[in-house]
Amino acid sequence: MSVEPKSGPEPPAERAESDVGRRVHAFRRLRRMSLRALAERSDVSGSFLSQLERGRSSASISTLARIASALGITMAELFDTSAIGPTPLRSQDRPVLDWVGGGRKTSLTREPLSGFGVYEAEFAPGGSTGDEQYSHPGWHEIVVVLTNQVTVLLDTERFVLGEGDSLDFDSRQPHRIVNETDALSVVHWVLGPVQPGDKE
Repeated sequence: MSVEPKSGPEPPAERAESDVGRRVHAFRRLRRMSLRALAERSDVSGSFLSQLERGRSSASISTLARIASALGITMAELFDTSAIGPTPLRSQDRPVLDWVGGGRKTSLTREPLSGFGVYEAEFAPGGSTGDEQYSHPGWHEIVVVLTNQVTVLLDTERFVLGEGDSLDFDSRQPHRIVNETDALSVVHWVLGPVQPGDKE
């Protein structure tokens, strides 16, 4: 007669791996990232990541570092149970992109939310997104003016937007934003993917 082994508490090492996996899963859901997207950004297989999230596989420190980076968190946050949930992005920590044309854009989110990008852009007097109009298919944009005004050149059309004004447009259209005033202009800028069923 065989006797089945009694189940006991998880060994500390297995419990730690299970906790890390649960936190990876929680942060991924918080960022609204698919398993495949996180796997690709972390340079691991989807099957491995699935096993890790379920506590059935362990990962090296270097692999966990890549996963944490892809999630937009630190290693400390990955191992800190209190870190799961909304995490403030401090103004001094915002990723910054400076345009040659005299503009400055900072991200308002740690990671794109389901493919969306949310930014705050500053345009110095005479500043712009560049000397020429540009386009990038597959996206939709919304520009909301917070202070002063900006001029949006949309193909052959020209729109002057004042404080509180907004404009949304298909990013396939050649466009350029410029501050033609003598004061600083600030806008909020949202970019999102074109959804299935949207008109071509």
